[in-house]
Amino acid sequence: MNKKLFLTAAAIPVALIVPTVASAEEMVTVTGQNIVNETLTVHQLPNNAIVNAYQWYYLEKVASEDGSKTSTNKPIAGATSASLKVPVEAAGKTIFVEATTTEGKKYQSEPRTINQLDLAITTPTLEGFSTSDFVAPGETVKVAGVTVTDKAGAKLTSGQITYSYQWFYHLGEGENSFTIIEGASGSTYTIPKDAIDKGIKDIIVKVKAQVGASFVESPRSEVISISKEPTDTLTKDISNLLVNDNKYNVSDLKSFEEKVKALESKYQALSAPAKGNVSNYAVLKRALEDVDLINKLNEKVDKVEGVNDKDLPKYIKEIETAYDKFDLLQRSLDVNDALYTSIKNLLNEPNDLEEIKEVRRLNQAIVNLLSYSNGISQYVPSDKDSLQGVVNTIEADIAKLSQNYRGAVQNLTILNEAKADIKKVEQFIKSFDKLSTNNTPNKQVTVAKSIRSTYEKLTYKQLKLVPDKYVQLLTTAESAEESQIATLNNDIDSYIGDDIYPINPSASSWQSHVNNVARMVKEYKSLTKASAAKIEGYDSLVTLQKDLKTAEKVIKDMDAYQKLSGTTGVTESKLNSSYTNTLKAFNKLTTLQQSLVYNADDFLLNTPKGSVDGKVPDDKAAAEALKGDIAKYADVTKFTFDQLEKAVDASAQSYKKLSSAARKYVTNYYLLTAAQKDISGVKSFYKKIQTAKEETDAAKQAKKIESVQKAYAKLPANQQQLAKEQYDALLKNQIIDGNAPNIKQLNDEIATIVSNDQYLVSIDKINTLSKQYSSLSSSDKKLITNYDILKAAIADVKKVESFMKTYEKSFSTNPSTVIKAFEKLTSKQVSLIHSDIRKLISEKQQGQQQTNEHALTLIESINSLLVNGEYIADLEGKVKDIRTKYDALSADDKKIVKNYSKLTQAESDLKKVADVHALYKADGDEAAIKAWQSAYGKLSKKLELLYKNMYPQDIK
Repeated sequence: MNKKLFLTAAAIPVALIVPTVASAEEMVTVTGQNIVNETLTVHQLPNNAIVNAYQWYYLEKVASEDGSKTSTNKPIAGATSASLKVPVEAAGKTIFVEATTTEGKKYQSEPRTINQLDLAITTPTLEGFSTSDFVAPGETVKVAGVTVTDKAGAKLTSGQITYSYQWFYHLGEGENSFTIIEGASGSTYTIPKDAIDKGIKDIIVKVKAQVGASFVESPRSEVISISKEPTDTLTKDISNLLVNDNKYNVSDLKSFEEKVKALESKYQALSAPAKGNVSNYAVLKRALEDVDLINKLNEKVDKVEGVNDKDLPKYIKEIETAYDKFDLLQRSLDVNDALYTSIKNLLNEPNDLEEIKEVRRLNQAIVNLLSYSNGISQYVPSDKDSLQGVVNTIEADIAKLSQNYRGAVQNLTILNEAKADIKKVEQFIKSFDKLSTNNTPNKQVTVAKSIRSTYEKLTYKQLKLVPDKYVQLLTTAESAEESQIATLNNDIDSYIGDDIYPINPSASSWQSHVNNVARMVKEYKSLTKASAAKIEGYDSLVTLQKDLKTAEKVIKDMDAYQKLSGTTGVTESKLNSSYTNTLKAFNKLTTLQQSLVYNADDFLLNTPKGSVDGKVPDDKAAAEALKGDIAKYADVTKFTFDQLEKAVDASAQSYKKLSSAARKYVTNYYLLTAAQKDISGVKSFYKKIQTAKEETDAAKQAKKIESVQKAYAKLPANQQQLAKEQYDALLKNQIIDGNAPNIKQLNDEIATIVSNDQYLVSIDKINTLSKQYSSLSSSDKKLITNYDILKAAIADVKKVESFMKTYEKSFSTNPSTVIKAFEKLTSKQVSLIHSDIRKLISEKQQGQQQTNEHALTLIESINSLLVNGEYIADLEGKVKDIRTKYDALSADDKKIVKNYSKLTQAESDLKKVADVHALYKADGDEAAIKAWQSAYGKLSKKLELLYKNMYPQDIK
């Protein structure tokens, strides 16, 4: 701070010299008050004066060299307009304005003396401390209010006033004796933390204001006392909240709560620095939190009656757990253990003998759900609805048990499997929604196949739950195509023959036969695969359908020829050509195909009548004789192959010897060429027969004969007739293969391997049938209509063989794994397992389902460790005894003891109490006692009572 501001400013005498006064006509007139911050304005100029510049001046006196004083004009900086706001620097000075015209002529106003400033200042007010009487170390006091005015009437602005400050503290005995506080020269002053120690107890401040060259100093402020008294009192009151580190000073929770809230209000009223002087606020904060915890838990206890029975155990457990977390200090707020007693009354440990009795009954009820026969288990209730009723009753009774005893109920796997089996059966029954007698037979069989697949995946226990009516519905749907199969077989048989088709078609019946064959083919295609396998002669039916199309073309050609032969004007060559081409087409047909050509006789009897023009050749008679021989070839049935071959060769030679003119008389020469082709075709076919005859291996010969049969079926009718003798001889003399598969026998054996969802044969037999099937040719495999049965059996064998590996590996060491895998097998799969093995598995399964009395008794013993939330007397001995018995249990029995965690909790609590007792030193120093008290204070109520019970000598 500039301490010169606190000195009295000396007044500097100024002599005013007024400029030479010009005549009134040459003066500038100015209006306005001679007061700081007022505005002076040029009001009037001399006549004819055109002013373009102004300058305001101070009129000052300066000392000359001879000691006299002369006047001088000092321009006021920036004052170059017709108006001037009087600056604070002008106070007490003389000023005038000079106006300059455009011609350079200057005019001045009369000098005016500005009033001196006569400053006044108010007593400063202070703020920033917590109370009206004291300021605490660390708080900052601030000058809040001081006002400076001019008694002469100048309207000062805040920017024109400069303030300076100085703080003082009381020194000595004199009431008004104050000394400067070094460095305290700002508008604020922060009380040092050690102010009281340094003797700074009462402080004041003085403010000096400067406006221009004028000064004014304020009266001293009110005395402010520095004191720790408010925070000291608060600190002491907070300390009084505690009796010791582990106990509040409380006799009534409500009064204590009001007290800590009142102290909190006082604390919050303090400034931040003052709060820092309250060293034990953490105690007050902890007390507020602890009161809130106790109140909330009391509220939760009060709401117990509104909690439903289902949620009540969990709700009470939450209350108990919350109270157990309270340390000794917090529990001291529970005056007379009122809250603790209320919680104890809520607790009800499940040690009731009636509940154990109910557990034992339920265990037996669950076991009684199953019965065993021949090593296979099934449910005692005969259908799913009965089983569902029993399961619902058992589950309802389990729900009535207390939480701990629910965990003691054994064999829940049986109960859960029963529910899963019921659901599985319900899903199976649901699949019948897709089955309807209104569906087509094919649709019924298709849906039935899907249902059958699901049915066969059911276990034996599940199968027994399926009502008989659904099995009957399934069987009926599976046979929905049987009548259709019988009808179709009869229809096909009426259309199929060995040498000729027996239908004897005519022009009027032709289309109906075509339609019937198409219908039968369509019906066959609509059948399921299994049903289609029961249709006989379908391949022949398909051949018939093709033969009808082939024969129909020849029929149309014959009709066209007949029409042409009855038409006048048709040339002989055209008629011959039509006949010849049609006859060739007819001769290419197989015997079966020719049997369909109903107009063949009429055609063959209506041969063209030929004529020859010109000179009659010498060998005409020979030609006509040859024509007669060739005409016999139209019916090859009158020839053997050798006869025909010899006759045709002779006719061919005769034809060559004829003259060209004579050959024209052999109008049926086409019959000769057709016969030659037939002979050539038969010879080629004979080669196939010869190859088959020469084969000595029966199996290979069979395949070659199969090829011959296919070739024979494709021969034209004439060739079939000519080759029939040797063809029949081949079939008659076929080598008999003693090792050839008996398709019928294999089919029959497969059909009898399963009945009523049980296999009637062994795994070895199924494997034998599988090998027999695999050895068949592709064509023979198609004849095995019962392959689906064999296929399912083979899959079941694989499942069973996999299970047997598990059985051999794990049954002696881990029977539970084997039992679990066994339960997943289907009824048919189980029937493949030897009865002795099934018996061993069922015995082990029943053995595991027996109630373990040792485990139930142990559960009772563990539950008895606590009575209404407090440990029993001689807890340590009881816990050791239970531990010994528990360790003696098998691994499976240990799983039954669902309240085992209570035993480990008791062991843990005994250790905690022992650890605290180890800290106790009857003759220990203060630090040791403090350590024990701290550890003891952290014990829960339950452990505190246990400690007092076990180590009463430690408590004084």
